[in-house]
Amino acid sequence: MTPYRLASSARRCFPSTASITAGGACIGLLIYSPASSCATEAANPSPTSAINSSGRPPRRRRPPVFGSSVPIITSRGISTTMTTTSIETVDREDCPLCKKFGSGPCGKVFQQWLSCTDANPGKDESGEPLHLTKCAIFAEKLAVCIDTNAEYYANDENDGSTEDVDATNNSELKDAWSDFVREMEDGIKGHQYKLQSFPEKLQPTIHVKLSSKMGASYFKPQMENGASIISAYILDDRGNVLAAGAKDDMDMGSRFGCVLRFEVSDRMQSATCRAIYDEESGSDVTVYSKTFLVPKR
Repeated sequence: MTPYRLASSARRCFPSTASITAGGACIGLLIYSPASSCATEAANPSPTSAINSSGRPPRRRRPPVFGSSVPIITSRGISTTMTTTSIETVDREDCPLCKKFGSGPCGKVFQQWLSCTDANPGKDESGEPLHLTKCAIFAEKLAVCIDTNAEYYANDENDGSTEDVDATNNSELKDAWSDFVREMEDGIKGHQYKLQSFPEKLQPTIHVKLSSKMGASYFKPQMENGASIISAYILDDRGNVLAAGAKDDMDMGSRFGCVLRFEVSDRMQSATCRAIYDEESGSDVTVYSKTFLVPKR
């Protein structure tokens, strides 16, 4: 299914959650987790949490609600007009950690470390990420700098972000993704695309933090046959689009896999996760789906 392919490397994701069968449909139970999740950890970087146990800062960005790479549905399939460079640029602009540590007293060394990691992708023969060894000197300097300037980076006013700009960008992205989802849903209703339940080993999981009314959905970036995820989206029980993203948007690395954040409203009773994978199955497009029940408050 070449027209539907988006070039990206596949990574490990999470095991499937327990499910129950009701009325012939596969319905999962939302998992309430009081512990720190990908969404909460990545959304609130601190000077201490920004450095891992080895003394090196992890390369992490906040899981998106609406990703920056919106696919386009054409007669030949699903594609994206964004290049790798433009996607990387948008990711940097939307990266809270980059905004926070890319400016201020540690901005220069942070940019040096970031450039070094970009120049050293992949892993060595032992499976160790190359940037961990090639960029160690910059990581150590950055760790010392952040420790020295902990008070500066603990101040939220120094995060380098602009709420008005973010709100505008989020609104535009939501509109673009809503158009994409509407086309997909119309295609499902018109039998242009096949809708079926996620296979057991491909099922996503959802974690909800009721205190913040936020949730995170974890998708497996790769099927057993090697097909990579193209995009995914989440609908509430009224058909509203809660979150959506392409693989490049959702990829949070080997620890978290592919993640989307979404808001949980008081009246919300269920959430439906849908995903499209780059399967080699002729011209057919299969949309995998699973509905999760929202825990009672």
